[in-house]
Amino acid sequence: MKFLSSFPGQELETTKAPVRQKLFWVIIVSILAITILQYQSDSSSKFHELYRELYYFPILVSALRFGTRGALVCLAVILFTYIPYIFITWHTGWAEQAARIIELFFYLLFALGAGYFVDREQQIKQELERTRFVTSLGRITSSIVHDLKNPLISIIGLLDRLSRGKGDCRAYVPVLLQDAKKMERIVYDVLDFARPVQIKPELRNLHEIILSAIEMCREKGQKKEIKFQSDLDDSIALNVDAFLIERALVNVISNSIEASPEQGVITITLKKKDGMASITVSDQGPGMDRETMKRCFEPYFSTKSSGTGLGLPIVKKIVEAHGGAISIDSPPSGGTVFTITLSDQKTF
Repeated sequence: MKFLSSFPGQELETTKAPVRQKLFWVIIVSILAITILQYQSDSSSKFHELYRELYYFPILVSALRFGTRGALVCLAVILFTYIPYIFITWHTGWAEQAARIIELFFYLLFALGAGYFVDREQQIKQELERTRFVTSLGRITSSIVHDLKNPLISIIGLLDRLSRGKGDCRAYVPVLLQDAKKMERIVYDVLDFARPVQIKPELRNLHEIILSAIEMCREKGQKKEIKFQSDLDDSIALNVDAFLIERALVNVISNSIEASPEQGVITITLKKKDGMASITVSDQGPGMDRETMKRCFEPYFSTKSSGTGLGLPIVKKIVEAHGGAISIDSPPSGGTVFTITLSDQKTF
C-alpha cells in the first residue's frame, strides 16, 4: 500500500545522505592526519605509540555508522597508509615491528567486534520496525474496515427491507444517500492521505482564501449558533495552491466547530510574524490534553465517535507540502488554538 511509504521514519532516509558524506570525510581526514603524525614522529618518541592508538577512532566511527563492512573498509585504508611506514622503519628492530603487526591484528579484532555489535543492533531495530509496521498496518486496516462497516450494514439492511417489499422507499433513499456519502468520504480521505500532495501554486491573497473557508463552514456553524470573528491582514499574498490551503482551513475550522459549545465563538487571524504568514484558528471548547495534542496528527487517531482520523494528518501534509508548519496549543484558559505558518520571501 503506497500510503505506508509516507509514514514518519521513511522520510528521514532522504536526510541521511549528507550526514553519511560528512562522516565519510571525517573518517578519511582523521586517518590521513593520524598517518601524517606517525610518519613525522620519531619511533622513540613517547607520543608515537599514542598516535598509533588513535586509529581506533576512525574504526569505531566507521563501525557505528556503516557496520562491519564500513569498519573493514576503514581498516583497509589504514593498512594501505600505515604498512608502508612499517617497511620504511623496518630497521628499528624485531620487537617494535612485532608490536606494530600485533597492533594491526587488534585493529582487525576491534573492527570485527564493533561491526558485529552494530550490525546486530541494526537487525534488532529492523525487526522492531517491521513489527511496528505490521502493527500499524493492522490498526489502519481495522480502522478503515470499522469506519466502512457501520454505513455498509445500514445500507444492506435498508436495501434488504426494500427487496422484500417492506418500508417506504422515499424515506429510505435519503438515509441510503447519507450512508453512501459517508463511505465515499472515508474512501477519498484514505486516497488523499495515500498519495503525495501535488500543489499548483499561484499568487493569491491569503485573506480571500480564509474568508472562503469560513463561508464553506458557516452552515455547519449555524447548527450550533457559532459566531466567527476574524482579524485578517489583507496585504499578505503568497504563492500557494488556493484549493488545498482552503481545504486545510476548512478541516481545521470544522474541527473547531465540533469542539465548540453552543453559541461559541471561533476566532481566525492572519498576521505577519517573523517573516512568516501566521494563521490561527482558536475556539472556546474544552481544549486538548497533552496526549491528544501529541497524537492528533497521527493517522487514524481520533477522540470522536465518527470520522476517519485522517483530517488533521491530511492538513499537515498540505501545509508541509507548501513548506509550512502547523502546531496546536491548548492554553490554561481553555479552548484550542491551531497555528499554521507559511512563508514565501518572493512575495512578502
